[in-house]
Amino acid sequence: MYEIDPKKCYTMPTCSAFRDPKPWESGGMRYGKVTTASVSFLTDPAIVQQCLPVPFDLADEPIVSVTLQQCEDVDWLAGHGYNLVGVDVSSVFNGDVDRDVAGAFCVVMWEDMCEPIIGGRDHSGVPKIYCEIDTKLITDDSSQCALSRFGHTFMEFEVRDLVKENKNTYPAIEQARRDHKWMNLKHFPTLENDGADVSYVTVYPSSGQCVGAWSGQGSIEMQTATPRQAPTQHDIINLLASLPILEIKSANVRHWKEVRAIDRKPYRLR
Repeated sequence: MYEIDPKKCYTMPTCSAFRDPKPWESGGMRYGKVTTASVSFLTDPAIVQQCLPVPFDLADEPIVSVTLQQCEDVDWLAGHGYNLVGVDVSSVFNGDVDRDVAGAFCVVMWEDMCEPIIGGRDHSGVPKIYCEIDTKLITDDSSQCALSRFGHTFMEFEVRDLVKENKNTYPAIEQARRDHKWMNLKHFPTLENDGADVSYVTVYPSSGQCVGAWSGQGSIEMQTATPRQAPTQHDIINLLASLPILEIKSANVRHWKEVRAIDRKPYRLR
């Protein structure tokens, strides 16, 4: 028999340890190597507003960013790695207390491993779900990625014609990551599914050392899905597929060393 300590953090199953519940106290969760590929595009504000919960507003430009992260040498996974693809919308939070908080709202994040999904959802409120992620990072002068579920490919994107950036840009890239307000809605339903047990917005911090940066030309294709092709994900897939790509705003690839996730205490917006 064991007793649940009301002041202690547990991740189910509660009879075992999951990972450090307060990684910011030891400098954050270390990722030995992270490679990112990102494509951002301008879209229709009337459609992309459907991706934002109240009290978020769109930023001046309705920009959607799709970012792949290939994570390697992850300390809390005993050196194992995984891939993720997040979809963010440039937005501003205007709550009762916190006003004009500019950053990006995470609409959805796909990952290809169970453990990071559990930790990110339960602890930080990141809207993580599973899919298969096929990556080809830095092959000659391009980077490609494809997302699929049950054999149905619903998203593909590429950064090509890569041009290496001057090392003088690296400090600004690092500072932008550290200062970025990456916001998520932590929302869990009640047992009876008649409301929410918790529902609030979180800010998830991270930092890292940039050791390589390239800019290039980007392209992205999103396909619709039927309930049979993606039984639990077709709604979010079809919402994203409905976003028109009016203009590619940026495309880049970054190599990071010593990325630290939740290197500072995360916090709520109200």
